Amino acid sequence: MTRSKVMIVGSSMLAVGVLLLCALPMSAQDNNTYINHATRFGISPPLRDLAKLPQSPHYGFHEANPVRRVPKRAIGAVVDPVEQSSRPASGVAYGIGANLLGVGHGFPGYSVPDAPPDTTMAVGDTQIVQWVNVSYTVCSKTSPYTCGPSIEGNTLWSSLGGICASNNDGDIIAQWDVQAHRWLLSQNIFTGSYGVCVAISTSPDATGTYYLYEFPVVNSGFPDYPKWGVWTANYGETWNNFGPGGSGFRGPVLCAYNRTKMLVGDQTAEQICHQYTASEDSLLPADRDSPIAPPAGEDQFAIGSVGDVDNSHLSLYSVHVNDLNDWTQGATFTGDNNSQLLTVATYDPSCNGAYGGDCVPQKGISDLDDSLGDRLMYRFAYWEDQPLPNVNATPPLPLPAQHWLVNFDVTASGGNIGPRWMEITAPIRAVPPTSLTVFQQGTYAPDGNWRWMGSLARDKMGDILLGYSVSCGSTCPGGTNGGVYPSVYIAGRQVNDPVGLGNLEAETLVVAGSGSQPDTANRWGDYSSMRIDQDGCTFWYTQEFYMVTETFDWSTQINSAKFSNCQ
Repeated sequence: MTRSKVMIVGSSMLAVGVLLLCALPMSAQDNNTYINHATRFGISPPLRDLAKLPQSPHYGFHEANPVRRVPKRAIGAVVDPVEQSSRPASGVAYGIGANLLGVGHGFPGYSVPDAPPDTTMAVGDTQIVQWVNVSYTVCSKTSPYTCGPSIEGNTLWSSLGGICASNNDGDIIAQWDVQAHRWLLSQNIFTGSYGVCVAISTSPDATGTYYLYEFPVVNSGFPDYPKWGVWTANYGETWNNFGPGGSGFRGPVLCAYNRTKMLVGDQTAEQICHQYTASEDSLLPADRDSPIAPPAGEDQFAIGSVGDVDNSHLSLYSVHVNDLNDWTQGATFTGDNNSQLLTVATYDPSCNGAYGGDCVPQKGISDLDDSLGDRLMYRFAYWEDQPLPNVNATPPLPLPAQHWLVNFDVTASGGNIGPRWMEITAPIRAVPPTSLTVFQQGTYAPDGNWRWMGSLARDKMGDILLGYSVSCGSTCPGGTNGGVYPSVYIAGRQVNDPVGLGNLEAETLVVAGSGSQPDTANRWGDYSSMRIDQDGCTFWYTQEFYMVTETFDWSTQINSAKFSNCQ
């Protein structure tokens, strides 16, 4: 196990209006690890009041830059041993509940200003926060599922000043801390010397006040494709560092933030980051869903580096804060140089081995959509089992375990792509990353349609639900006759489902697209979000689609679903 340590901390100074904290560009004691404080701190007015302020007018459209890709080695076509290539029997063990329009085309008072939407969502005690580039809304999670107005993302940081107030750059993430019952909202800044903007709610009410933080990035590098995960003592964030001014890929970054301090609005909260090498990329931090905490002393893991070693392994990483009472003692990171490997079933990279690119056909137009098959799809969802009812079920329920779930796009036998989903497990005790193993996995490609950009989670019974986009051009071999406009679907399996390990039941349509996406740099989604409710049973999913074939005119959908065996 490769390890690195650092024991460095910065100083702070007070400024008018908000607390400005000096984050020194510190040189690491060992292996590119850095400790910083926030450069700015403040407390917001209630979001419900900020929502009443006039929103800035949008002039023209902002199209995302082409995907910043990390070169991958070409791999010849292989047979996928876990492909589910036949259509399951009709009938599913779950039902759809809520099914409502999210922020995008058709949402009241909203005009699409940019693409892609980077659709993300978190689910709290009574509310849903859906955030797309560059606005969010707060919805009730009970019928009639009313949503508030769309609010520009940087409005939340308007009282803070600085780069977080003046920029609304996207790559957004909404999180719910299941233990603290608080919201975490974040976006990175892609101008100047860059930065990380974080807002932690002061209560379970998403429309209330927030503690506001602005943190630095590592070595002033462009912090692309950030992702967040909630853990017990820290919040984890990852991004791909593309260097000062976006000058070139330097490798992924994994950061731990002092969760304890951030929850109480302590402006001295530390950020400890580690710069990995350019031989790895696109990490996802473990993100806790279960009300039961991970075993005491277990580190937060991360997973990533699709194709950086070969097509039968992923790489695992971890961060361990050395002294939770004194973060100046630094943290220990593992996994440098792809040194901790997770064996997975061999896969054929997406887009016929190209690891993504513009390859997804659409109905009615020749424009193709992008599959980000060079990286894992959000999230790396974590669940620890709790005592389950009906332990004498036939067949018996699996032994209690820790579970991590993740997916990415691969090429199926018909040349189309499908999501490779995986359930990774370990015993319920503090384990190192090397103890993780794949319990079940499958590539969902039951016909010639193209399925991509998925997200999955599990409920307290062990049922799994995967959401994704489906599309097909008029000439897709084995696909739907006449083609399919990009649409939103879900597919799942009950624990001990008779369809067998690694297989999903028949898919269910959430919303049928009635248009395709022309132009917009072929960018689709970038990610979607599957979440599990506080009741441990209700899944919530959000993804994009098009109502009409028109540039910059995407819509999003929010839906819930629940398996019949979960009460």
